[in-house]
Amino acid sequence: MTRLDCYSSGFWLLFSIYIATESYRLGLGNWHDPGPGYFPFGAAMLLGCMACSVLVSSLRKGAAQKIQPTFKEEFHRTNVIMVLTSMVLYSIFLNTIGFVLCTFLIVVFFVKVIALQRWTTSIKAALGMAAGSYLLFSVFLKAPIPKGFFLF
Repeated sequence: MTRLDCYSSGFWLLFSIYIATESYRLGLGNWHDPGPGYFPFGAAMLLGCMACSVLVSSLRKGAAQKIQPTFKEEFHRTNVIMVLTSMVLYSIFLNTIGFVLCTFLIVVFFVKVIALQRWTTSIKAALGMAAGSYLLFSVFLKAPIPKGFFLF
């Protein structure tokens, strides 16, 4: 870990403390009747725990040697442009072709093109993600999702 990990995790820790404080001021409510600050407070606590974890880990290791990234791990501007473009296309076509198919296609794209995995891995991951997100949002949370030309 580098010194930048200490700085970034410190920033996120301070940010999570700020969000938690402001969420608490909004009112947390209780388990059966959550207030407007309930969800942001929980998210701030989760963010703070992750920031503390990274901060403690980077402080324990100190200023270790910087490891050279492999070819796959290097920053590529084309990947950033492809991800941003795919997210814009996802939002444009979400209502037209539906949540399930749109999610399947974007996950196939991410896993195959960005993460450079095999087709079988890409399709399995996309099927799992599309089915899992459909079950979570539509079945368990009963959230209205765009159906598109699918019947379910």
